Amino acid sequence: MKLKLLFWLLLVGNVVLFGLPRGYFGASATERREPQRLAEQLHPELLSVLPANSEKLASQLRAQPAPGAPASAEGAPAAVAPAAATPAASDPAAAAQATPAGPATSATPSTPATTAPQVAAVTPSCTEVGNFTAADARRFSAQLASLNLGDKVVQKLTQDVTSHMVYIPPQDGREGADRRIAELRRLGIGDFYVIPDSFPNPALRSGVSLGIFRTEEAAKAYVSQLISRGVRSARIIARRSGAGKQVFQLRDLTPEARSALDNIKSAFPDQEIRGCSA
Repeated sequence: MKLKLLFWLLLVGNVVLFGLPRGYFGASATERREPQRLAEQLHPELLSVLPANSEKLASQLRAQPAPGAPASAEGAPAAVAPAAATPAASDPAAAAQATPAGPATSATPSTPATTAPQVAAVTPSCTEVGNFTAADARRFSAQLASLNLGDKVVQKLTQDVTSHMVYIPPQDGREGADRRIAELRRLGIGDFYVIPDSFPNPALRSGVSLGIFRTEEAAKAYVSQLISRGVRSARIIARRSGAGKQVFQLRDLTPEARSALDNIKSAFPDQEIRGCSA
């Protein structure tokens, strides 16, 4: 009895499981769970169920334009226009017949010629000429006076850098110098001398000179060595020649004055003309 009941229960269950997905008992389980999918269909009226051997009918359906699709000039759908153009592209004679006669055009569109804007020449606000010796500076100044530039001309004395000195700045006069000497000896540095009171630059008197170098790079390298040995107060100062050079600075020259300056400078070929900070 139990086996018969179990048999019939299994049979009924299989029938229900077989019929539910196929809609034999109303809406399918998928439709009941996701009804929004049916509402989200796009153009369901365009769907057609065709037999497997209806290739001719399928080709006719593909040839019909979709709603809203643009059509070609002859009324054929635009989607098939490339396919119609393919044989003409493969056949040169057909392509020549299909191409309308007209004026020849270049491959790249011509662009109108544009004229670059003219940039006005900018005269530096400050022009410097030099370096003159005293005699040449007098000659140049006499010729420059003919331009009547007034306060636009400034004459300056410059001196060439001849060497660089590594030194410890003075502090507390001679007593401070003695303390620095004792510290240098303690660090094992013996190449130094105290700058005397007769030195031309009073700001360096009673300082301690640690060496004279031709280039600034060599002086900086020695300062780095001193720092590694414990000397952290060393500085570098440029030493200049006693005989100075003369330079002329001219500000806010007009183009006419600049042209006249170039003519005067041509008589001094060894001199350089350059811009300067105003």
